[in-house]
Amino acid sequence: MQPRPRCDHTSPRDGARRLAAVRCGSIVLAAGALAACASGGAARAPREADAPPANPAQAQQRSSARSDLVAIVDGAAIEWSALRAPIVEAAGSTVLRDAVLDARLARRLAADGRSVTTDMVDRERELLLDTLSADRVRALDLLAELRARQGLGPSRFEALVRRNAGLRALVERSVEIDDAGVASIYDMRHGPKRVARVAVLASLSEAERFRADLAAGGSTGGFARLAVERSLDESAARGGLLSPIARRDPSYPESLRAAIYATKVGAVSEPVLDGARFFVVEVLEEREGDGTDPAAARAECERYLRLSRERLLMDALARELSSLDGVTVFDRAFDAGRP
Repeated sequence: MQPRPRCDHTSPRDGARRLAAVRCGSIVLAAGALAACASGGAARAPREADAPPANPAQAQQRSSARSDLVAIVDGAAIEWSALRAPIVEAAGSTVLRDAVLDARLARRLAADGRSVTTDMVDRERELLLDTLSADRVRALDLLAELRARQGLGPSRFEALVRRNAGLRALVERSVEIDDAGVASIYDMRHGPKRVARVAVLASLSEAERFRADLAAGGSTGGFARLAVERSLDESAARGGLLSPIARRDPSYPESLRAAIYATKVGAVSEPVLDGARFFVVEVLEEREGDGTDPAAARAECERYLRLSRERLLMDALARELSSLDGVTVFDRAFDAGRP
């Protein structure tokens, strides 16, 4: 059972700028007009196509024809008009929602008398890296992996960081810091943790059969082997093994945390209902807390609590602003990518 994603963010690793035209084998990617290379010698006589356009309309038409060219494959042109529909189908809905969110966010910021500054964007990048890893090099590597996995190129990534800065500016005054929240953060960062395996099954009968087979010892490798074979959770590939879990860690469902801390170390829980499925846990060990004094850790815990609550409010606001309710979509190509 995977934890719910935390403040997920990244910092850019910009690649080298592409050339106007990049040649690779028989494929030529074009970012402008393609010209044949003169081999030297006498100058080529101008052709009719090279002549200046007779009027502005011709110039605009010629420029439009060039800008529609995306690539040439074995001498045949691939134009943007041929790629537009599949690209919109693949990612149009996501990009449209982002555009709707950005437009509404800009209006909300203006109504609130706020604007996104360069310092705010830079701070958002740093928060993103800090969330990924305390080690800067490791954080940059994780960020690069995240961007590649989610298709976040320079344009979309910069928009994401700026968007987060704007969302944070709108919600930060609504965040409240209380003792209960600080205690939960302290427990997550410095308190005891348990290590467990989980198997998620489709029904109560399957969960009971899982426990029965485990008790009968009919599977070499015990719980881990059965989890690999039967669990529906993403952790199945690891034999159901979860990262160490604190009692108050909200990134895991309460039902799972309760089962892990109610089950003795070395024992297997009874089947537990979670939504439409059941799960069984095996508790492997309990690790003691690090002994950090709660008073000394108060400022750190308050900071993490603020960030956590800001993220919840930012996510809720983003869902509200990105809703397509009230949006009239005129281009029917976007319908194919919408649920």
